[in-house]
Amino acid sequence: MKIGLVLGGGGARGFAHIGVLRALAERGLEPSAIAGCSMGGLVGALHAAGVGHDEIQHHFNDLPVYRLVDYARRGGLMGHKGIDPALAEHLPATFDELNIPLAVTAVDVQEGRSVILRRGDLLPALRATSALPGIFSPVSHEGRILVDGGLLNNVPVDVIGVMTLDPVVAVDVGSPPNRKLTFEDHRSFLEKLRAPTPPGERPLTIELFMKAFDIPAALMTNLALTAYRPTVLIRPPLDPHLKVEDYNRFDEAIEVGYQAAVQTLDEAWPVT
Repeated sequence: MKIGLVLGGGGARGFAHIGVLRALAERGLEPSAIAGCSMGGLVGALHAAGVGHDEIQHHFNDLPVYRLVDYARRGGLMGHKGIDPALAEHLPATFDELNIPLAVTAVDVQEGRSVILRRGDLLPALRATSALPGIFSPVSHEGRILVDGGLLNNVPVDVIGVMTLDPVVAVDVGSPPNRKLTFEDHRSFLEKLRAPTPPGERPLTIELFMKAFDIPAALMTNLALTAYRPTVLIRPPLDPHLKVEDYNRFDEAIEVGYQAAVQTLDEAWPVT
């Protein structure tokens, strides 16, 4: 059975998409078109190029994170041109060479509007859709300055509707907006001196920055899901504190995505 597939953004939380792809394959559900954002765009592009879920898992599992980043350029703490050679091993140069039609979302920071990328050069478009503002440098592409599409359209269910008439399966892996932050640090003075930030935690400034991104992104996602209701919505119950940079929790995210997809798909389309 053919479906339209929507894969939302979420950094390392987006590894859950690999588990979802496995569940889809087991049920013979094949995407006729894919719309994605950020990590959803990266996973979606690999799948659209004919890379299976097991190969995608192997590729990301063996890929050192340091290969994806490079020196900072304007407007970001890090650059991420390093993603180009990593992805070029498995992806064609352009959207038109993909096996499955793909669209990814980004935001034009000069015009303040959402942008849909589905033609032309593929690799810069994938960097643009995953350029988290303030963390990764914006991407100059086709005369525009672009950042992560999750600012305005993290789960692009509106986009898939113009790409296919097949039933739509959407996957939302965004951080929950009600995730609680820790504002007090009860460690001793010496402990704080040795490590200003508690082990495994972000500095509070970064936490507040990310929450300022997560809250409006979740609001925009819920509005989009109401206006463009997918046939099936999968929301893997990932740990609320699984951060976008927690690449060491790769296997956990995949398994949670798989189990959530199995349960949701079986409820929507029971196996007879």
